[in-house]
Amino acid sequence: MRRNLLMYFMVLTAVVLWSMTVSAEILKVGVFDLKKVMAESKTVQGYRHKIDNDLAPRKKAYAAKQEAGRQMEERLKNEGSSMSFSDRRSLEEKLSNEVRDLKRMKEDFDAELQKIDRDLTQKAFEEINKVVKDIAAKENFTIIFEKNAAGIVFLKEGTDITEKVIKTYDRK
Repeated sequence: MRRNLLMYFMVLTAVVLWSMTVSAEILKVGVFDLKKVMAESKTVQGYRHKIDNDLAPRKKAYAAKQEAGRQMEERLKNEGSSMSFSDRRSLEEKLSNEVRDLKRMKEDFDAELQKIDRDLTQKAFEEINKVVKDIAAKENFTIIFEKNAAGIVFLKEGTDITEKVIKTYDRK
């Protein structure tokens, strides 16, 4: 809240000071919603689909290992009482190792997924930033805010360029 208020105050001050120096020029303000762009852009959806396809073999391997562990656990539950002590102990150790491997595998997979998602988000931010700058230059915007970061409370219809950003971004 404090950060948003400070950001709002800084932006407002900058706009007022800037508008005082350029009083002859008309101020054209635009706003876009980055979250909406990230959620609705076909380009971003394509990136996410590619990531899912790239990680599908690892998901399959994890599911297979998980199923093997479940079968071992089921076997131990059903046949454990009739097994010899050494066989039962061996199966318990094998199951314990399998559970430990599964946990490590999931942690590694989650860490890699977070890294890929972070890289994707960074790449998309850079591309979207370029698109916004291109729109600003072509349509002579004085300033364009990101809706969520600027802490905008009210937005006059016609100043939101989110759909234009999505369409332009998806065409590239």
